[in-house]
Amino acid sequence: MKSRIFRLGLLASLLAAHAALGAGDPLEDRIDISLHDASVVETFRSFGELMGANAVVDPALRGPVTVELKHVRVRTLLDAVCESIGCRWTLEPGERPTLKVGLQENVKRNRYLPASLKEPIDLRITNAESRDILKTIGQILSIETVEIDPEVSGPVTFDLRHTPVEKILDAVCQKVGCDWKISDGESPVLRVTAKGRRK
Repeated sequence: MKSRIFRLGLLASLLAAHAALGAGDPLEDRIDISLHDASVVETFRSFGELMGANAVVDPALRGPVTVELKHVRVRTLLDAVCESIGCRWTLEPGERPTLKVGLQENVKRNRYLPASLKEPIDLRITNAESRDILKTIGQILSIETVEIDPEVSGPVTFDLRHTPVEKILDAVCQKVGCDWKISDGESPVLRVTAKGRRK
């Protein structure tokens, strides 16, 4: 666990200077990350470093944090981590911005944006359960509710690079015979149905 946190901290230190200089939006920087059973506080402090921001983490949050994503925006990564542990984040502006992370009910929810479906990521999996992959995609999109038809299942293998999330959803469904749809509204739902069923 310590070695993984150290790798994230090292990555943060390398990119923090870039963020601090104001070279673009640090939330749009793309990184690779691999964490297993990492500390919540240390994880978000490292994210704060990466963005040149102070991190304030609600002590009520509990981990551990386990996530492995490649070539994703920092914004998407924050959303994915928070979806996995039940938190919400905000980045408050200032001479040195503040990354605030709290329980879902204590921090205003970041609304899902359709543009997130265009987010290109890398996905390399071998014989992974399709239902697990669909749930992970829901986390990446900051969608709290993922409804999957019981008939949708089966292993999938992919080596996709810089592929939009919506194309990955299409690819999973093509492999296991399903259709997907995201409902509109304040709290969107990702619904996955067996091929031929009404969505």
